[in-house]
Amino acid sequence: MPAPYLVLLALAALALLVLHYLFWTWKLRAPGTQDEILYATTRDGWRIALSHRRARGAPRQPPVLLCHGIAVNHLSVDFGVDRYSLAAFLSGAGFDCYALDLRGHGASVPPPGAIRRWNLDTYLREDIPAALDAIRAATGAPAVLWVGHSQGAILGLAACGLYPDRIAGIVSIAGPGHFHAQKQLTRLVHLRSLMGSPLTRIGARMLAPFAGFWHPGFAQLAVHARNVERPVYRRLLANALENLQHGVLDQFATFVREDSFRSMDGRVDYRATLARTTQPALFLSGEKDGLAPPEVVEATFREWGGPKRYWNFGRDYGHTDLLIGRNAPEVVYPVVRDFLLECSRPEGAQAEPRDAAGDRR
Repeated sequence: MPAPYLVLLALAALALLVLHYLFWTWKLRAPGTQDEILYATTRDGWRIALSHRRARGAPRQPPVLLCHGIAVNHLSVDFGVDRYSLAAFLSGAGFDCYALDLRGHGASVPPPGAIRRWNLDTYLREDIPAALDAIRAATGAPAVLWVGHSQGAILGLAACGLYPDRIAGIVSIAGPGHFHAQKQLTRLVHLRSLMGSPLTRIGARMLAPFAGFWHPGFAQLAVHARNVERPVYRRLLANALENLQHGVLDQFATFVREDSFRSMDGRVDYRATLARTTQPALFLSGEKDGLAPPEVVEATFREWGGPKRYWNFGRDYGHTDLLIGRNAPEVVYPVVRDFLLECSRPEGAQAEPRDAAGDRR
């Protein structure tokens, strides 16, 4: 075939791909339905976004900070389809909810010339203190209740030790503090140079229309596809997926290689702080979870120093479907709500001593 025709063919194929991307980005759009977006400025100049849902029920204190996992933004915990928004559910129970977008995710904005490499230590040192300060400025509350999924749970567990007066309680959804039982994850971290592609977000939107027809084995690590409605899964891919960051991937690779949970410079052992915590904590897991199987969630639960409770949702649930599973709004969300109600008080009431009781289910 003559070269001009090959060029025309390539341009036509490229045009089709662009049209495919634009059409499905529009078709599957699930924008956030938050009341407002607040911004917290970090010491290094990032503007960290906080999607705020005001309390719909009788207001309670403290407010709730929700933190997303790796490679997703705040829409994983405050989905554009309200049935599958944990933040919307909790706001209906009276909680002021703030869904965080860590740097490089969602609506967060970098400063000019921002360094494009960071890790979990950066989140803990910069993003989280800025978010806590912004919520305190907006509400007057000195502390928050933390609800984190996956990486967001890991950050919350570490933050409870680093900022004990700023976090009044934590819900850890599929949050591993150990990395000894994830054999498939060990294989994946060796491919982190490929996983950190800047085209991850674009690729997710390109593949979103086909989600549900084919679900490769490695994807089962993150989502138990049979437990997620196909339209919801498609919208998750098209709206919530974000590019993976090499610094974050390198830190997780260290965790997996050493079965450690520490800062990259070795100065802070986050796992060692777990035993010194005093905040009440709820740990949630699912049997089908390949990234945070029950063994590692329960191991973290055992090390927690404060009042604690553990809940395994059984064989129907994997990693992300603890948030967007078919029956998660009826099965998982109420467990989170009830725990937070125990850790909170009606607005204006005096704070009561923490309940030291805990249990395992």
